[in-house]
Amino acid sequence: MDTSVPAGSYLAAVRDLNGLQTNYQIIQQIKASGGRMNQHSIPEFCAFLEKIGHSVKDLDKLNVIHVAGTKGKGSTCAFTQSILTQLSEQRRAEGKQPLKIGLFTSPHLIQVRERIQINGQPISQLDFAKYFYETFDALRSPHPPLRKVSVDSPSMPMYFRFLTLMAYHTFLREQVDVAIMEVGVGGEYDSTNVVQQPVVCGIASLGIDHQNSLGSTIEEIAWHKAGIIKPKVPVVSVEQVPEALKVIEERARENDAELQVVKPVDDVELGIQGVHQRANAALATELCHVWAQRTHNVTASESYIARGLQLASWPGRSQSFPSPRVPSLIWHVDGAHTVESIRACAK
Repeated sequence: MDTSVPAGSYLAAVRDLNGLQTNYQIIQQIKASGGRMNQHSIPEFCAFLEKIGHSVKDLDKLNVIHVAGTKGKGSTCAFTQSILTQLSEQRRAEGKQPLKIGLFTSPHLIQVRERIQINGQPISQLDFAKYFYETFDALRSPHPPLRKVSVDSPSMPMYFRFLTLMAYHTFLREQVDVAIMEVGVGGEYDSTNVVQQPVVCGIASLGIDHQNSLGSTIEEIAWHKAGIIKPKVPVVSVEQVPEALKVIEERARENDAELQVVKPVDDVELGIQGVHQRANAALATELCHVWAQRTHNVTASESYIARGLQLASWPGRSQSFPSPRVPSLIWHVDGAHTVESIRACAK
Protein backbone atom coordinates (compact mmCIF):
# COMPACT_ATOMS: atom_id res chain seq x y z
CA MET A 1 0.00 0.00 0.00
CA ASP A 2 1.38 3.41 -1.01
CA THR A 3 0.95 5.51 2.16
CA SER A 4 1.95 8.67 0.27
CA VAL A 5 -1.41 8.59 -1.54
CA PRO A 6 -4.24 9.95 0.67
CA ALA A 7 -6.95 7.37 1.33
CA GLY A 8 -10.14 8.07 -0.57
CA SER A 9 -8.46 10.45 -3.01
CA TYR A 10 -8.59 10.45 -6.80
CA LEU A 11 -5.04 9.06 -6.98
CA ALA A 12 -5.98 6.30 -4.54
CA ALA A 13 -9.04 5.49 -6.66
CA VAL A 14 -6.92 5.24 -9.83
CA ARG A 15 -4.43 3.03 -8.01
CA ASP A 16 -7.17 0.69 -6.74
CA LEU A 17 -8.85 0.65 -10.14
CA ASN A 18 -5.60 -0.29 -11.84
CA GLY A 19 -5.29 -3.19 -9.42
CA LEU A 20 -8.36 -4.84 -10.90
CA GLN A 21 -8.15 -7.51 -13.56
CA THR A 22 -7.49 -6.08 -17.03
CA ASN A 23 -9.53 -6.52 -20.20
CA TYR A 24 -6.65 -8.53 -21.71
CA GLN A 25 -6.71 -10.96 -18.79
CA ILE A 26 -10.46 -11.46 -18.98
CA ILE A 27 -10.34 -12.05 -22.76
CA GLN A 28 -7.70 -14.75 -22.22
CA GLN A 29 -9.93 -16.38 -19.60
CA ILE A 30 -12.93 -16.28 -21.95
CA LYS A 31 -10.86 -18.02 -24.61
CA ALA A 32 -9.76 -20.68 -22.13
CA SER A 33 -13.34 -21.25 -20.98
CA GLY A 34 -14.60 -21.85 -24.51
CA GLY A 35 -17.06 -18.96 -24.16
CA ARG A 36 -18.72 -20.21 -20.95
CA MET A 37 -17.65 -17.08 -19.07
CA ASN A 38 -19.50 -14.94 -21.60
CA GLN A 39 -22.78 -16.67 -20.78
CA HIS A 40 -22.44 -15.68 -17.12
CA SER A 41 -21.34 -12.08 -17.73
CA ILE A 42 -24.77 -10.37 -17.66
CA PRO A 43 -26.19 -12.40 -14.72
CA GLU A 44 -22.96 -11.68 -12.80
CA PHE A 45 -23.22 -7.99 -13.61
CA CYS A 46 -26.83 -7.97 -12.36
CA ALA A 47 -25.54 -9.42 -9.09
CA PHE A 48 -22.89 -6.68 -8.83
CA LEU A 49 -25.57 -4.06 -9.47
CA GLU A 50 -27.71 -5.51 -6.69
CA LYS A 51 -24.70 -5.60 -4.36
CA ILE A 52 -24.20 -1.83 -4.64
CA GLY A 53 -27.90 -1.13 -4.05
CA HIS A 54 -29.46 -0.85 -7.50
CA SER A 55 -31.83 -3.02 -9.47
CA VAL A 56 -31.75 -3.60 -13.22
CA LYS A 57 -35.14 -1.84 -13.35
CA ASP A 58 -33.52 1.29 -11.89
CA LEU A 59 -31.51 1.70 -15.09
CA ASP A 60 -34.71 2.42 -17.03
CA LYS A 61 -34.75 5.83 -15.28
CA LEU A 62 -31.64 6.80 -17.24
CA ASN A 63 -33.39 6.92 -20.65
CA VAL A 64 -30.44 5.11 -22.18
CA ILE A 65 -29.17 5.53 -25.74
CA HIS A 66 -27.15 2.34 -26.32
CA VAL A 67 -24.57 2.26 -29.12
CA ALA A 68 -22.61 -0.73 -30.47
CA GLY A 69 -20.41 -1.18 -33.52
CA THR A 70 -16.90 -1.96 -34.70
CA LYS A 71 -16.00 1.44 -36.09
CA GLY A 72 -17.48 4.80 -35.22
CA LYS A 73 -19.47 4.07 -32.08
CA GLY A 74 -17.41 6.53 -30.03
CA SER A 75 -17.80 9.27 -32.64
CA THR A 76 -21.51 8.51 -32.84
CA CYS A 77 -21.78 8.98 -29.08
CA ALA A 78 -19.88 12.28 -29.33
CA PHE A 79 -22.23 13.55 -32.06
CA THR A 80 -25.22 12.37 -30.01
CA GLN A 81 -24.00 14.17 -26.89
CA SER A 82 -23.40 17.36 -28.87
CA ILE A 83 -26.86 17.32 -30.48
CA LEU A 84 -28.58 16.73 -27.13
CA THR A 85 -26.52 19.57 -25.63
CA GLN A 86 -28.01 21.89 -28.25
CA LEU A 87 -31.49 20.55 -27.46
CA SER A 88 -30.77 21.31 -23.82
CA GLU A 89 -29.76 24.88 -24.68
CA GLN A 90 -32.93 25.29 -26.71
CA ARG A 91 -34.99 24.12 -23.74
CA ARG A 92 -33.16 26.59 -21.49
CA ALA A 93 -33.93 29.43 -23.92
CA GLU A 94 -37.61 28.43 -23.85
CA GLY A 95 -37.66 28.60 -20.04
CA LYS A 96 -37.75 24.81 -19.69
CA GLN A 97 -35.54 22.59 -17.57
CA PRO A 98 -32.26 21.87 -19.44
CA LEU A 99 -31.12 18.29 -19.85
CA LYS A 100 -28.50 16.60 -17.71
CA ILE A 101 -26.59 14.43 -20.18
CA GLY A 102 -24.47 11.45 -19.13
CA LEU A 103 -21.92 9.78 -21.41
CA PHE A 104 -19.99 6.57 -20.81
CA THR A 105 -17.31 5.77 -23.36
CA SER A 106 -13.95 4.07 -23.74
CA PRO A 107 -11.03 4.11 -23.89
CA HIS A 108 -9.71 7.32 -22.32
CA LEU A 109 -6.82 9.34 -23.72
CA ILE A 110 -5.27 11.00 -20.66
CA GLN A 111 -7.33 10.47 -17.51
CA VAL A 112 -9.72 7.64 -16.74
CA ARG A 113 -12.43 10.05 -15.59
CA GLU A 114 -12.87 11.02 -19.26
CA ARG A 115 -14.91 7.81 -19.60
CA ILE A 116 -17.71 9.14 -17.39
CA GLN A 117 -18.95 12.56 -18.46
CA ILE A 118 -21.84 14.79 -17.53
CA ASN A 119 -22.88 17.66 -19.78
CA GLY A 120 -19.85 17.25 -21.99
CA GLN A 121 -17.25 17.31 -19.21
CA PRO A 122 -15.45 14.48 -17.40
CA ILE A 123 -16.63 14.18 -13.82
CA SER A 124 -14.30 15.94 -11.41
CA GLN A 125 -11.52 14.16 -9.56
CA LEU A 126 -13.50 14.66 -6.35
CA ASP A 127 -16.64 13.09 -7.82
CA PHE A 128 -14.66 10.28 -9.44
CA ALA A 129 -13.15 9.36 -6.06
CA LYS A 130 -16.55 9.67 -4.35
CA TYR A 131 -18.44 7.42 -6.75
CA PHE A 132 -15.50 5.05 -7.14
CA TYR A 133 -15.33 4.31 -3.42
CA GLU A 134 -19.11 4.13 -3.03
CA THR A 135 -18.96 1.34 -5.63
CA PHE A 136 -15.68 -0.24 -4.51
CA ASP A 137 -16.50 -0.29 -0.79
CA ALA A 138 -20.01 -1.65 -1.40
CA LEU A 139 -18.55 -4.53 -3.40
CA ARG A 140 -15.98 -5.32 -0.71
CA SER A 141 -18.50 -5.19 2.14
CA PRO A 142 -19.63 -8.59 3.49
CA HIS A 143 -23.21 -7.26 3.71
CA PRO A 144 -25.30 -7.89 1.80
CA PRO A 145 -23.58 -11.02 0.49
CA LEU A 146 -22.90 -11.13 -3.24
CA ARG A 147 -25.25 -13.44 -5.12
CA LYS A 148 -23.02 -15.97 -6.87
CA VAL A 149 -24.12 -17.00 -10.36
CA SER A 150 -21.66 -19.90 -10.50
CA VAL A 151 -18.88 -21.34 -8.38
CA ASP A 152 -16.40 -19.53 -10.60
CA SER A 153 -18.11 -16.13 -10.40
CA PRO A 154 -15.67 -13.37 -9.37
CA SER A 155 -16.19 -11.34 -6.21
CA MET A 156 -15.06 -8.14 -7.93
CA PRO A 157 -15.63 -7.07 -11.57
CA MET A 158 -12.61 -6.50 -13.78
CA TYR A 159 -11.47 -3.05 -14.92
CA PHE A 160 -13.99 -2.27 -17.69
CA ARG A 161 -16.94 -3.93 -15.96
CA PHE A 162 -16.16 -2.03 -12.77
CA LEU A 163 -16.16 1.27 -14.67
CA THR A 164 -19.47 0.35 -16.31
CA LEU A 165 -20.92 -0.39 -12.88
CA MET A 166 -19.51 2.87 -11.54
CA ALA A 167 -20.91 4.81 -14.52
CA TYR A 168 -24.42 3.45 -13.96
CA HIS A 169 -24.09 4.25 -10.25
CA THR A 170 -22.86 7.78 -11.01
CA PHE A 171 -25.65 8.50 -13.47
CA LEU A 172 -28.31 7.24 -11.04
CA ARG A 173 -26.89 9.33 -8.21
CA GLU A 174 -26.62 12.39 -10.45
CA GLN A 175 -30.14 11.80 -11.81
CA VAL A 176 -29.19 12.37 -15.43
CA ASP A 177 -31.98 12.79 -18.00
CA VAL A 178 -30.20 10.62 -20.56
CA ALA A 179 -27.27 8.21 -20.44
CA ILE A 180 -25.41 7.62 -23.70
CA MET A 181 -23.74 4.23 -23.24
CA GLU A 182 -21.02 3.03 -25.61
CA VAL A 183 -20.53 -0.74 -25.74
CA GLY A 184 -17.05 -1.94 -24.81
CA VAL A 185 -16.62 -5.20 -26.77
CA GLY A 186 -19.33 -6.90 -28.82
CA GLY A 187 -22.76 -6.25 -27.35
CA GLU A 188 -24.60 -9.44 -26.38
CA TYR A 189 -22.39 -10.13 -23.35
CA ASP A 190 -21.00 -6.63 -22.79
CA SER A 191 -21.57 -5.22 -19.30
CA THR A 192 -23.37 -2.14 -20.68
CA ASN A 193 -26.02 -4.54 -22.02
CA VAL A 194 -27.46 -5.08 -18.56
CA VAL A 195 -29.99 -2.33 -19.35
CA GLN A 196 -33.28 -3.92 -20.40
CA GLN A 197 -35.32 -0.91 -21.53
CA PRO A 198 -33.16 1.61 -23.37
CA VAL A 199 -35.01 4.31 -25.28
CA VAL A 200 -33.22 3.53 -28.54
CA CYS A 201 -30.30 1.39 -29.74
CA GLY A 202 -27.76 2.25 -32.43
CA ILE A 203 -25.37 0.11 -34.46
CA ALA A 204 -22.40 1.79 -36.12
CA SER A 205 -20.35 0.27 -38.95
CA LEU A 206 -19.41 -3.39 -38.46
CA GLY A 207 -16.15 -5.08 -39.38
CA ILE A 208 -13.77 -7.79 -38.22
CA ASP A 209 -12.38 -7.27 -34.72
CA HIS A 210 -11.94 -9.14 -31.42
CA GLN A 211 -12.16 -12.47 -33.26
CA ASN A 212 -11.06 -14.35 -30.13
CA SER A 213 -14.26 -13.44 -28.31
CA LEU A 214 -16.70 -12.49 -31.09
CA GLY A 215 -15.96 -14.95 -33.89
CA SER A 216 -14.06 -14.87 -37.17
CA THR A 217 -16.87 -14.05 -39.61
CA ILE A 218 -18.85 -10.85 -40.10
CA GLU A 219 -22.06 -12.80 -39.41
CA GLU A 220 -20.80 -13.96 -36.00
CA ILE A 221 -19.61 -10.48 -35.11
CA ALA A 222 -22.91 -8.92 -36.26
CA TRP A 223 -24.78 -11.37 -33.98
CA HIS A 224 -22.82 -10.12 -30.98
CA LYS A 225 -23.17 -6.44 -31.88
CA ALA A 226 -26.91 -6.78 -32.54
CA GLY A 227 -27.24 -8.35 -29.09
CA ILE A 228 -28.04 -4.91 -27.72
CA ILE A 229 -31.41 -4.97 -29.53
CA LYS A 230 -34.25 -5.20 -27.00
CA PRO A 231 -37.92 -6.19 -27.36
CA LYS A 232 -39.97 -3.42 -28.98
CA VAL A 233 -37.13 -0.89 -28.65
CA PRO A 234 -36.35 1.03 -31.88
CA VAL A 235 -32.95 0.30 -33.40
CA VAL A 236 -31.06 2.43 -35.91
CA SER A 237 -28.13 1.20 -38.02
CA VAL A 238 -25.81 2.71 -40.57
CA GLU A 239 -25.57 0.95 -43.92
CA GLN A 240 -23.82 -2.41 -43.51
CA VAL A 241 -22.45 -5.11 -45.78
CA PRO A 242 -25.33 -7.45 -46.77
CA GLU A 243 -24.14 -10.34 -44.57
CA ALA A 244 -24.09 -8.15 -41.45
CA LEU A 245 -27.35 -6.38 -42.24
CA LYS A 246 -29.14 -9.72 -42.64
CA VAL A 247 -28.15 -10.73 -39.11
CA ILE A 248 -29.22 -7.34 -37.69
CA GLU A 249 -32.57 -7.66 -39.45
CA GLU A 250 -33.06 -11.16 -38.05
CA ARG A 251 -32.28 -10.09 -34.48
CA ALA A 252 -34.57 -7.06 -34.80
CA ARG A 253 -37.36 -9.29 -36.08
CA GLU A 254 -36.86 -11.72 -33.18
CA ASN A 255 -37.33 -8.81 -30.75
CA ASP A 256 -40.21 -7.17 -32.61
CA ALA A 257 -37.97 -4.09 -32.78
CA GLU A 258 -38.42 -1.51 -35.53
CA LEU A 259 -35.20 -1.23 -37.54
CA GLN A 260 -34.22 1.86 -39.50
CA VAL A 261 -31.11 1.99 -41.71
CA VAL A 262 -29.81 5.52 -42.31
CA LYS A 263 -27.74 6.89 -45.17
CA PRO A 264 -24.75 9.22 -44.56
CA VAL A 265 -25.63 12.91 -44.20
CA ASP A 266 -24.82 15.34 -47.02
CA ASP A 267 -24.07 19.07 -47.09
CA VAL A 268 -23.68 19.34 -43.31
CA GLU A 269 -20.62 20.76 -41.56
CA LEU A 270 -19.19 18.29 -39.06
CA GLY A 271 -17.04 19.04 -36.06
CA ILE A 272 -15.34 15.65 -36.39
CA GLN A 273 -13.58 15.41 -39.72
CA GLY A 274 -13.58 12.56 -42.25
CA VAL A 275 -15.90 11.32 -44.97
CA HIS A 276 -16.65 8.23 -42.87
CA GLN A 277 -17.99 10.48 -40.09
CA ARG A 278 -21.02 11.31 -42.24
CA ALA A 279 -22.45 7.88 -41.51
CA ASN A 280 -21.84 8.34 -37.78
CA ALA A 281 -23.46 11.77 -37.91
CA ALA A 282 -26.54 10.31 -39.62
CA LEU A 283 -26.78 7.59 -36.97
CA ALA A 284 -26.48 10.12 -34.14
CA THR A 285 -29.08 12.37 -35.75
CA GLU A 286 -31.68 9.61 -35.96
CA LEU A 287 -30.89 8.38 -32.44
CA CYS A 288 -31.63 11.89 -31.16
CA HIS A 289 -34.82 12.11 -33.26
CA VAL A 290 -36.10 8.87 -31.75
CA TRP A 291 -34.96 9.75 -28.22
CA ALA A 292 -36.62 13.18 -28.28
CA GLN A 293 -39.85 11.75 -29.66
CA ARG A 294 -40.05 8.87 -27.18
CA THR A 295 -39.05 10.81 -24.05
CA HIS A 296 -40.35 14.34 -24.62
CA ASN A 297 -42.85 13.83 -27.46
CA VAL A 298 -41.10 16.50 -29.51
CA THR A 299 -39.69 16.56 -33.01
CA ALA A 300 -35.99 17.28 -33.14
CA SER A 301 -35.32 20.67 -34.74
CA GLU A 302 -33.00 20.73 -37.75
CA SER A 303 -31.35 23.87 -36.40
CA TYR A 304 -30.06 22.39 -33.16
CA ILE A 305 -29.16 19.14 -34.91
CA ALA A 306 -27.03 21.01 -37.45
CA ARG A 307 -25.38 23.04 -34.69
CA GLY A 308 -24.77 19.91 -32.64
CA LEU A 309 -23.07 18.16 -35.56
CA GLN A 310 -20.97 21.25 -36.23
CA LEU A 311 -19.81 21.67 -32.62
CA ALA A 312 -19.13 17.99 -31.93
CA SER A 313 -15.63 17.21 -30.71
CA TRP A 314 -13.87 13.89 -30.13
CA PRO A 315 -10.14 14.30 -29.31
CA GLY A 316 -7.90 11.68 -30.88
CA ARG A 317 -10.38 10.88 -33.65
CA SER A 318 -9.81 12.35 -37.12
CA GLN A 319 -7.85 15.13 -35.41
CA SER A 320 -5.18 17.35 -36.97
CA PHE A 321 -2.92 19.80 -35.16
CA PRO A 322 0.49 21.44 -35.66
CA SER A 323 3.47 20.20 -33.70
CA PRO A 324 4.17 22.57 -30.76
CA ARG A 325 7.88 22.34 -31.54
CA VAL A 326 7.78 22.40 -35.35
CA PRO A 327 4.69 24.38 -36.46
CA SER A 328 5.20 23.36 -40.09
CA LEU A 329 4.76 19.71 -39.08
CA ILE A 330 1.08 18.67 -38.98
CA TRP A 331 0.05 15.65 -36.93
CA HIS A 332 -2.97 13.62 -38.05
CA VAL A 333 -4.27 11.50 -35.17
CA ASP A 334 -6.95 8.81 -35.07
CA GLY A 335 -7.78 5.75 -33.00
CA ALA A 336 -8.22 3.51 -36.06
CA HIS A 337 -7.83 -0.16 -35.06
CA THR A 338 -9.07 -2.09 -38.08
CA VAL A 339 -7.87 -2.18 -41.69
CA GLU A 340 -11.06 -0.42 -42.84
CA SER A 341 -10.64 2.30 -40.21
CA ILE A 342 -7.02 2.94 -41.16
CA ARG A 343 -7.99 3.28 -44.83
CA ALA A 344 -10.81 5.69 -43.93
CA CYS A 345 -8.45 7.70 -41.75
CA ALA A 346 -5.89 7.94 -44.55
CA LYS A 347 -8.46 9.60 -46.79
